[in-house]
Amino acid sequence: MSVNSDEVIVIADDRERSSGVIERLRTLGARVLVRRLEVGDYVVSEDFAIERKSVNDFVSSIIDRRLFEQAMTLLKSFSRAILIVEGDVERVLMWRGVTIRHILGALSSLLLMGVSIVFTRNIEETAYLIYNIAKKLQVKEKKRVRVSPTKIKMAKGGKTLRDAQVNLVASIPGISYELAERILEHFGSPRKFFSAHPSELRKVKGLGEKRVKNIIRVLDTSYLEAKKRANANITNYIGDDSNINSQ
Repeated sequence: MSVNSDEVIVIADDRERSSGVIERLRTLGARVLVRRLEVGDYVVSEDFAIERKSVNDFVSSIIDRRLFEQAMTLLKSFSRAILIVEGDVERVLMWRGVTIRHILGALSSLLLMGVSIVFTRNIEETAYLIYNIAKKLQVKEKKRVRVSPTKIKMAKGGKTLRDAQVNLVASIPGISYELAERILEHFGSPRKFFSAHPSELRKVKGLGEKRVKNIIRVLDTSYLEAKKRANANITNYIGDDSNINSQ
């Protein structure tokens, strides 16, 4: 995506329209592109996503363990992720039947997974935080703002054959939209890529040993084994502190 050197762009999930954050981001000077995102609520660079939750939703997602599944999905799609928890924590704890130990247990699990957590009091603070993160990444660090088709829900009628091919290749964790295009240009088709020998994969710029091993692991691991590992990983991160029931 071509942008002015000082322009700040934020890609926002369309389900955030009613939050008020998008309007405040625009007031701060950001250009907000509203899309249906499959992962995260806001994307501020190709490798950085932000999940926003109200305190009430945060507590609910701890209770049903949805929080940890979302965190793992974020980290599979982006190398850096932040969870913004918005609102008055103490007020919610008074009537939700959860203790501060449950909150701290969940936070410790998220931190160990690699997700940073920031608390804000209202949508104004949330918008200001998102804007400043985006500005530092895009203006100072010159990061690009681009989201792989795998992270944007596209209407069936609007998806071209090219989109489907890039989407298929970029669905592998660690392969960005840009790298997926490079892979397809090298191999000519998704089928040739998926059937390529590891030595051929290494010829593509950006496909180092780590990514090649990951591709082979994704293609060769049985689904049942992958499902078993995923469930085990979530359980290991959560522990007993977050094992609570709704009251």
